[in-house]
Amino acid sequence: MSALRSSLGVLASVIVPLSLMCSGCGGDGKTLAEKLAEDPEKKILEDAGYVKKEIKRPPAGLPPPSDEEFKAWDRKDPEGEKHLHKFDKANLKKMLNYFGELECFRDEMKKEGAKGAGAEPGSPTEEQWYQFKQNFIPLVNTWQQRLFANEPRILEKSKLIGHFLEAHELVMHGYPDAFNNNDQNAVAQADAHWLIIENKITKYLKNITDEPLPKPDLNDPKQKEAHDKFCLAALNPPKNTGKAKVKHVGGGGRGTKKLNMGED
Repeated sequence: MSALRSSLGVLASVIVPLSLMCSGCGGDGKTLAEKLAEDPEKKILEDAGYVKKEIKRPPAGLPPPSDEEFKAWDRKDPEGEKHLHKFDKANLKKMLNYFGELECFRDEMKKEGAKGAGAEPGSPTEEQWYQFKQNFIPLVNTWQQRLFANEPRILEKSKLIGHFLEAHELVMHGYPDAFNNNDQNAVAQADAHWLIIENKITKYLKNITDEPLPKPDLNDPKQKEAHDKFCLAALNPPKNTGKAKVKHVGGGGRGTKKLNMGED
């Protein structure tokens, strides 16, 4: 009798877990363990019609892009430089006048700087140098502002303008700093830098014209007179107070308002 009870106990221990594994089994034939192993989120997406795409990765071991392949993506317009040539050639006289004005500024800066270099602080000579800078530096700065106002897209159109801005920076900062410190080596370096700029311009001009960079012969009285007259105009540009006057166009003073920037 005890042996029978023992056999029934073993049988029950096997049947109960099997019944638990099959409990909740529906018509899909899946066991409880299989259902528990399922991803409910994935099933919801699949039932809704969404299919998760597998990420396709390139096969391992492929070589990286070559320099030629990179260059193919970084293509440059072969006509780009020629566009700049066309503008500079068509506007050569005007562009070289800009550089001529910078040369006038440089000469004036060197003349006054040589007077003020090494002057005793507080002396009349030092005060004269100080007052010169107070007036001259804003003048050179407004030259650049007028240039960009008159030529708003000059940086895109011209290659010469880059050399002009380099020369402008030298007049604005290089020379004044050298003279402030009474550093003759710095003045010589600024002169050498200016010569490099001239050489860059001369080299570029060979691409667009047969004419060299204009250099007046100051020993020739006529050329010196013309040069002095040109520099006088550069150092004394037309003044504009910036105060806008309002004029009424039309009868009775009630017409359309027109701004006048002091020209008339």
